[in-house]
Amino acid sequence: MSEATGAWEGEGYELSPEQNRVITERWQRAAAARDRMDAMMKGVQEETAQSHGGKLEGLEYSLKDVDSFRRKAATALKNEEVPVETTARKVNDLNRYTLTFEPDAYTEGVERTYERLRESGYEPIPGKEKNTWQDPVYKGINTSWRHTESKEQFELQFHTPDSFKAKMENHELYEISRGSELDRLAAGDEKLAKSYQDAANHLQNERYKNVKIPPGQERIGEQLIRDKLNPRVPEEHVELIRRKEAEKHAENLAKAEAKAALKQAEQATLQVDALTQAETQSLSSRLAAKTVQEQLRQKAEASRTELLPTQSRGRGPSLK
Repeated sequence: MSEATGAWEGEGYELSPEQNRVITERWQRAAAARDRMDAMMKGVQEETAQSHGGKLEGLEYSLKDVDSFRRKAATALKNEEVPVETTARKVNDLNRYTLTFEPDAYTEGVERTYERLRESGYEPIPGKEKNTWQDPVYKGINTSWRHTESKEQFELQFHTPDSFKAKMENHELYEISRGSELDRLAAGDEKLAKSYQDAANHLQNERYKNVKIPPGQERIGEQLIRDKLNPRVPEEHVELIRRKEAEKHAENLAKAEAKAALKQAEQATLQVDALTQAETQSLSSRLAAKTVQEQLRQKAEASRTELLPTQSRGRGPSLK
């Protein structure tokens, strides 16, 4: 990646300096709102925890990674000719949160969360309440919210502990399915790319097979089935995607470790800088104190020197 305000490129996509500026500035506004929105969602979690056992998951990921946002904008620009200004304006998942409830408390917990957010001045964005509990590839409820006055937006997903676990385990498969990797693997063969997509769907579905669907969830949001399973997907295609998933997982793990190491190095540098500054200030203070002491000593010495003639004259008659 190039500089934040320069051109950007990654995974076959790119943004010009001006396009990158638009995307980066939108992300920076979301970053500035993060602490405030985190605090708001912690308050929602504390209330729903008492009433329905709600738990806030993945708070460390409450701000979308800036490069992920750039990639999203560049993908929409290249594949669908969507201007980056449109992506920046319509994006609602830069700030994002996940609440989980046990299956038997799930529906009432979600409904109470809706009430709590409305009391805080937020409303669900029309068309952004997707209930995919009947979908074979992704199960949960995804919603987006906008404040009625500030217009701040955020995404809120509702899961059970098991559906959240399956979603996290499927992360690499999701990346493979939604990116351009399947097209590259198929070398432009649309039929082959579709078969690879079916294989990815099959693998994602495996992790949802034992996830319990919460009773009453159909009351919430728009029921949506986005994917269908192909029972005749070739086993060799499934194994290929399984290997690609493992490779992607190793790649993501390496990136995470590198990012953590960089952050640790930055913190160490800040600590060294702070220590150096403190030592410099301490040395300056000691030098200043020494200078003052020396000035006082010199003044005292000067005073004693000035007093000597007067003291001599006061001891008795002058000798002539």
